[in-house]
Amino acid sequence: MKTTVKYVVLKSKDYQLGTPLFEENIEANSTYFDEIPTVLNFQNHDFKVKSKELSRKQIFDDFEEHQTILVKLIALS
Repeated sequence: MKTTVKYVVLKSKDYQLGTPLFEENIEANSTYFDEIPTVLNFQNHDFKVKSKELSRKQIFDDFEEHQTILVKLIALS
């Protein structure tokens, strides 16, 4: 299904609170939410996942499914 994953920084000395780190649009199955690692590396910075939120939308007339995942991160030193 179509999946949008948004990564947002909650706490870091290099980024402001709520700064969108990056966003990706991918094709993923319904278990992708559980497969997101607890530590991510982006531009030589490590981030710990603080929380994840999942929302799914299903349109019956078009047989379309879409999920949006919001990943909130905290920088590790």
